[in-house]
Amino acid sequence: MALEAAGGPPEETLSLWKREQARLKAHVVDRDTETWQRDPAFSGLQRVGGVDVSFVKGDSVRACASLVVLSFPELEFCLQVAKQNGSSLPSACQPFCCWKQLPAP
Repeated sequence: MALEAAGGPPEETLSLWKREQARLKAHVVDRDTETWQRDPAFSGLQRVGGVDVSFVKGDSVRACASLVVLSFPELEFCLQVAKQNGSSLPSACQPFCCWKQLPAP
């Protein structure tokens, strides 16, 4: 309750996030799996991307998720997508799988 009074997410939401974090942790790959990862020049790597999820200031529920993709090694802009969601954070991240894919290089 103290978190809610201070503007933090409800305990139920925190519990959901902890379970989701544990589920995702089980899928982390901590070794190189692609040929380009073992090449100092990263030959074969064609795209790089970054993701950020931020809460709306003063709101512990609404979040904005953004994805940016660049070509590699040119680092030219390929795609930017942003999604704002009024539900819990894990739900805000799920639409990424449905957004348009990049054209084949």
